[in-house]
Amino acid sequence: MPKARRRSAHRSERFEDMALPDEVLGVLAGQGLERAFEIQSAILPDALSGRDVLARAETGSGKTLAFTLAMTSRFRGRKVHRRRPLGVVLVPTRELAVQVVDTIHPFARAVGTSAQLVAGGMNIEKQADAVARGVGIVVATPGRLIDLAERGALQLDLVESTVIDEADHMADLGFLPDVRDILAAIPMGTQKMLFSATLDGQVEQIVDSFLVDPVSHETTPVTAAVATMDHHVLAVAPAAKREVTAQLAARAGRTLMFTRTQLGAERVAQELVEVGVGAAALHGNKQQGLRTNVLAGFRQGAFPVLVATDVAARGLHIDDITMVVHVDPSDAVKEYVHRSGRTARAGAAGSVVTLALPHQLSATRRILAGAEVEPDWVEDVSSAEHPALAALGGRTPAGAPIEDPASVKYKGAPRKLDLSRGGRGADARKAEERRANEERRASWEQEAPRQGRGGGRGGGRGGSRPSGGKPGRSGGGKPGRGGSSGTGRGRGRSGAPTRAPRRRGGR
Repeated sequence: MPKARRRSAHRSERFEDMALPDEVLGVLAGQGLERAFEIQSAILPDALSGRDVLARAETGSGKTLAFTLAMTSRFRGRKVHRRRPLGVVLVPTRELAVQVVDTIHPFARAVGTSAQLVAGGMNIEKQADAVARGVGIVVATPGRLIDLAERGALQLDLVESTVIDEADHMADLGFLPDVRDILAAIPMGTQKMLFSATLDGQVEQIVDSFLVDPVSHETTPVTAAVATMDHHVLAVAPAAKREVTAQLAARAGRTLMFTRTQLGAERVAQELVEVGVGAAALHGNKQQGLRTNVLAGFRQGAFPVLVATDVAARGLHIDDITMVVHVDPSDAVKEYVHRSGRTARAGAAGSVVTLALPHQLSATRRILAGAEVEPDWVEDVSSAEHPALAALGGRTPAGAPIEDPASVKYKGAPRKLDLSRGGRGADARKAEERRANEERRASWEQEAPRQGRGGGRGGGRGGSRPSGGKPGRSGGGKPGRGGSSGTGRGRGRSGAPTRAPRRRGGR
């Protein structure tokens, strides 16, 4: 039987009207923040009082700051113990963990506590040492947190506040069994705050099992998150897709492009570098140091285009992205909404462009109808000279290769950064070879259209290949966290979560 959930009647607009410590208000003022967003006004009174909170809010609504203010205010001046944090924030990806801990740091320092990042792909010994010395708040991906608990480097018996962020994405990635194990090791009756775009299935089970009389908040429905954006669909001829992509990438402003596969992201980024557009790829198969470095450079404005798989579609907040380009159209409504939600955040303006090949048009119409948006459709975009591109701000790129942005070390990236696996950038010879291969492929596509899902710029190249083409890697990267069977989970020392000896990638 689902628990009864009551909506809070509390509402406030100015942070100074809330029960926040002076130290927290000082940090907010220093960041130029005076008024709360809707979800912050709704959540903070209940979160500050220690209530369990269940929130459904649109992407970019400001929920990270909401639970940051609540946790740091509650832990103001509190003593921290070795290996025993007071607060835990669980997130699905390393990139989101980095973003959340960066948000928490200034507020934690102001109130005399600390926050520690605990995520896979980084040095586990350093993370264990930091937690062992004592931290107030741990921001973690579920797998790495359990790894530390199994080592005895982390205990959860003193946790007073737990946040589960992007719970629906946790479910999509198969992380909720780990989340259940972690919550089972945290004292019942302590504060739990769960944030999710959808509240059904496994997420509903987590709520019913671990939250006590939660206060429910909901802002704008998920599909309405895309209503403040301008939506466009360009029906692109296969032979013109590369040039159209480059025209949009060369526009003024910060652009985020999405591909379906890891290999597609790398290919599109490299093609843009070869024609003089600063671009770098972000996906789950990149070494963690390289991923952090690329995000640091993009946030700082060192290069204008980030080409990503859906690892970047959830939770990441990057300021001033004015256009999202679906180089490969989304496969689902939820995916379209979350990709598109990287622009037009917090009421800002933004444009979303989908590049659809002829065989992708019907699926694209269905996805956009499900997202309840009415895009501007442009038919027969057969060249980069089409006037629709100029209307979107597209420009002709310089045409000469530039230094690969992924090979540059940016401020705020890891100190020891191994760029040896990141490629050597573009040069004229490689650019000429790629152009020749692209011409062969375009010619072959016109003569023998593919069957099935092939043919997208970011997709796999099924079937036979044109001569001279460079063999591609099957699958485009590592397998994700898969469905390894076995449920040998138990409870370790001090109530720490344990699990059967199994290893799953992507933690």
